[in-house]
Amino acid sequence: MYFCTMTKRIFIVAGEMSGDSHGALLIDQIRSIIPDCIIDGIGGPSMHAKGLNSIADFSTLNVSGFWEVIQHYSALSSILNQCKLALKEGAYDAFIAIDYPGFNMRLGKYARSLGIHSICYIAPQLWAWGKSRAESVKQSYDVLLTVLPFEDKFFRDCGIDSHFVGHPLLDRVDLQHSTIQREQNTICLMPGSRKQELNHHMPLLIPIAKQLESEQLTPIFCIPKHLSNLEICIKAQRFHITHAAPTLLQTAHVGCVKIGTSTLEAALYGMPFISYYSTSYMSYAISKHRITLPWISLPNILLERSLIPELIQSEATSHSMLHSLRSLLNDTPERAFQLEGFAELRAKLGGAGASLRAAEVITDIIISGNKSR
Repeated sequence: MYFCTMTKRIFIVAGEMSGDSHGALLIDQIRSIIPDCIIDGIGGPSMHAKGLNSIADFSTLNVSGFWEVIQHYSALSSILNQCKLALKEGAYDAFIAIDYPGFNMRLGKYARSLGIHSICYIAPQLWAWGKSRAESVKQSYDVLLTVLPFEDKFFRDCGIDSHFVGHPLLDRVDLQHSTIQREQNTICLMPGSRKQELNHHMPLLIPIAKQLESEQLTPIFCIPKHLSNLEICIKAQRFHITHAAPTLLQTAHVGCVKIGTSTLEAALYGMPFISYYSTSYMSYAISKHRITLPWISLPNILLERSLIPELIQSEATSHSMLHSLRSLLNDTPERAFQLEGFAELRAKLGGAGASLRAAEVITDIIISGNKSR
């Protein structure tokens, strides 16, 4: 590794809370190599805390689902144009996309047209959607930095320059050690980090919380701070609410976890859980038609078996979720099965250092001008 004192300019975009967390770790490592680099773009509170100069409101990007994106098309299109103008006028050395493919692939393609190095950290999930978008990915990015062990070969087989760097979740200090003693009565309820997810998921979780509370258990909702004033969240104020997901995932006995990066996070923290997801009928119909894998939850995909129960759409009811959760409350075979799988999962992903490895690839490209290693 080497250091560079030349002023470099980077434009980086994260569109959701998990990307914001990963982006903050990446910014830290980039600055350790290029201390005086200028970093602009879009990110959430964690990236802002690391010195990101934001040009647009992060919460506007924080939507998911085909139908929901269409509903927000005008606002998203306006921000995309803001980003394009910034890239055109900013003399940037690199554009870094952190996941969020629908938006970032368009921006990456535009950055390449300007001669700006275009790098994707946390690659589009073509392995779930099929290879039909491989050519679009090639046109959008010079290099993909992948975080799951099987992705590197998949993308290279598609003719895309790819480098496996490991998963940034394992860069968290509290995930590099064994879990602490869990609180027997604490139940983690994670509805998601987007407004529309809370609108769909809180009506499922509140009845579960009421029932658990009647049984002298302690349900705790994990809700991002920027969404805690939503009317649907205010209805849950009679229960415990936290904004600190890592703390809850370390201490809760079991959990209901919205499908997404948080399922992998929960597994790495060693918290037995069920996964679930509910969305608009239109978004579900489109997604179901396009997904090619038998699982949606990341632990199941990585282990290629049904480690975690998945309750999706019509199967995601308060009754079915509570029934599934009960099988994990005591020292049952189902709980032991998950804990054994979590250990296997951690071994598959390897150790810490993903953020540093990603930063080294990025800074090498910026400093040397080479678009591949």
